[in-house]
Amino acid sequence: MKIQGDSKPITSHLLTKKEHRCRSHSHSDDSMDEEQTMCSLESSKKSIKDYLRNSSLHGLKYLAEERITISERVFFGISFVLVVILSGFFISNIYIKWSASPIIISTSAKQLLTSNMPFPAITICNLNQALRSRVQRISRFSNNYTLLMSLCNKGDDQTITYVGTWKYFKALLVEVAQPCDEMLLYCSFGSQKETCSMIFNSILTDDGLCCTFNALDPIYLFRNYSDDVRIQPATEYSPYEPIDWTPERGYEKILPAYYYPRMSGGTGSRMGLTVVLNTSTAEYYCTKSMGNGFKVLVHNPAELPKVSNYGFVVGAGREARISVEPVYEDATPSIRSIKKSVRRCLFSDENDLSFYRTYSRKNCELECEAKLLLRDCKCVLYYLPRIDPMARICGPNDNNCTNRVQTDIESSRGELSCENCWPGCFELTYKYAMSSSPIIGGPNYKSGEDLPEHLFNASRHGEDSDLSILHFYYLHNNFRSTTKSEMFGFTEFLSNTGGILGLFMGFSIFSVIEIVYYVTIRPYCASRALREHRKRRLAKLLWLTPVRRQRRRRFIRPHPRPPPYSQVSNKVIAGTVEQNKQSVWQVLRGMRDPLIYPYLD
Repeated sequence: MKIQGDSKPITSHLLTKKEHRCRSHSHSDDSMDEEQTMCSLESSKKSIKDYLRNSSLHGLKYLAEERITISERVFFGISFVLVVILSGFFISNIYIKWSASPIIISTSAKQLLTSNMPFPAITICNLNQALRSRVQRISRFSNNYTLLMSLCNKGDDQTITYVGTWKYFKALLVEVAQPCDEMLLYCSFGSQKETCSMIFNSILTDDGLCCTFNALDPIYLFRNYSDDVRIQPATEYSPYEPIDWTPERGYEKILPAYYYPRMSGGTGSRMGLTVVLNTSTAEYYCTKSMGNGFKVLVHNPAELPKVSNYGFVVGAGREARISVEPVYEDATPSIRSIKKSVRRCLFSDENDLSFYRTYSRKNCELECEAKLLLRDCKCVLYYLPRIDPMARICGPNDNNCTNRVQTDIESSRGELSCENCWPGCFELTYKYAMSSSPIIGGPNYKSGEDLPEHLFNASRHGEDSDLSILHFYYLHNNFRSTTKSEMFGFTEFLSNTGGILGLFMGFSIFSVIEIVYYVTIRPYCASRALREHRKRRLAKLLWLTPVRRQRRRRFIRPHPRPPPYSQVSNKVIAGTVEQNKQSVWQVLRGMRDPLIYPYLD
């Protein structure tokens, strides 16, 4: 009787455990089925078909169209591939043009005023590099005479091994060369008479000691400035204050009353620079030319002049008029993003010059020449940048080596070159035109020029053939600059590429967004929606989980009386019906909803 009483709870408990295991197993199977279905090949095909039907690219919808034949689909597929190849060909041409010629040099639409630009620096050198009266004081067997021969290019003795220093060589040049006070007899600028010693400074060039006007002060020209680089000390009581200027930054907004490098006073010879020069032909000792007179160079105030090869000659006893026109090149900031090797110009903050502060092609070439001479000849010419303070000055015994190096640098076919010296993105140069005529002087000749008459009174001095007159001036008070800008920037490349793709394929930026959506966002959202759907379905089925009932206290029931036959037959029939009925869980398992895959079905 105890066994009969306990058989029903035990059976119910075993069925509950079995049902729970089956339900857990079925839930895990459902989850695996859903994930496998979502990542299956069939699901990927459906997603691709959905993209082809809804894509904004022309021609793709025909590939997913089921109402046309396979031949028609192949036709549209081949057409789409050919269109992609053709558009790629045109885009490659645009890219080649973009990468090959990204910069265009155009004339500026806005005119610039010459009064906003510095007047050019004027460097004047007497063709005579040493005064005869001063050379005669030097012994022919001294070291000074040896250095003097190297200055005059007359030292052919290869046995000379004297090691000269810059300080010693500078003292020799000052001793033998014609000083600026003796060469410059009269100066005027902007219709105002000037003291020549106030506006001209001594400078060392490849033609010896020269006089320069309106050049940048050494304190702003060199990086490691020291008083040793000056040929003569700065004038203490000069009213003109040196200021900094570069082609890229220009002048400061606030300027002193008197400064240099100064701007132009106006147009015409009266508002320009006028100088009267003394040749001193009787003092000629050594020269690099066959005549007598002066060699002149018009250059950028921030550049060191190289007069020997690039200057023009004005003979003694002649009056020359030199009209000057500035040539200014600037650049837009957008070309900074272009590689240096492509744009072929440098900004001022991109230079790697070790001696000069302001970058220009001329300054870079001077440094390059000094480095090559120091490497091959173990010396530096006296007028070149002193990159190594301990390097010796080249003497007569180095002439063969220095001539060979300079020839290779100036020749485009030489092994040595300064090809890395690119132009500056901001550069200022000057074009000039010269005309000259002989000077006619004498007491019976009246000149309209506002010049001191005593200088040209030939009857008193008889030296009018030794004088030269130079006029430097602007012809116009405005000019047009040239600008380096992007000819084909990224915006132009993008617009041209988009135009071709839109013409051939209907491509747009939104087409890229569609591809990104179908590859990333759509699968992620589908997976997330499946997980949410599974969680909601499990939540609805929680109420079917069997609850274990507490065991009731056992007690022995009296044996019931046997029922009547009629009742026994009815219970048998009811039991048979109950066996034929399915359980609630089996009914729900059979009636569950099919799997739903949002964004996939």
